[in-house]
Amino acid sequence: MKITMLSMAILLAAFVAGCGEPADLRTEVITAKTMVCGSCAKNVEKAVYAVEGVKSVAVDLEAKNVTVKYLSTNTNLETIELAIADAGYDANGRKRDPAAYEKLDACCKLD
Repeated sequence: MKITMLSMAILLAAFVAGCGEPADLRTEVITAKTMVCGSCAKNVEKAVYAVEGVKSVAVDLEAKNVTVKYLSTNTNLETIELAIADAGYDANGRKRDPAAYEKLDACCKLD
């Protein structure tokens, strides 16, 4: 009986240890200096969550950055930057899409 309980405890510990974050989970912080308001944050979140493999998005308007957790087997940093740029915002060194920028709400425009 003691052996069975000990075996169960060892199996449970191994299972819990194996349930951590996936090995291919990456975290990147993307600079997005053109975000200015809550609408910007929602637009960027929506664009980034549309990328396959993205697990979480956290926008910090004050710091002007976006923290993204994603599976590197499904996507990469460049694809996420492109999604942000296609939504009308600069992302790291990638410039925003001018046509998408023109479609943003007035509160989201710097110019």
